[in-house]
Amino acid sequence: MSNNEDLQVNFENLLKLGYAVVDVRYKDYDVCSETQKLVIARVDADRDDFYQDMLKLYTGVEFKPSEIFDIWMDILKHKIKMSVVLNRDIAIKVAALDYIETEYSR
Repeated sequence: MSNNEDLQVNFENLLKLGYAVVDVRYKDYDVCSETQKLVIARVDADRDDFYQDMLKLYTGVEFKPSEIFDIWMDILKHKIKMSVVLNRDIAIKVAALDYIETEYSR
């Protein structure tokens, strides 16, 4: 991934397999040559509501089901952008809140 526009995830397929993208890390781990690394976690229950619940927890906002994956992808990209500017990995919750405050228009 040369920049944050290259970030692509098929959230629905991952959920069907029982996984969710919970974060993207910037520079912290040398497990591969990519600058950004997706953090994937096993989701055993409530897969259909996972991202909705996570967004509600991080932002306090309820989103329409049709926009959840796009919002989450935008938050991941926003986190990468913020991390590049600060030259360090920032918390996904910080990125989510900043995205809602500065980028998201309702």
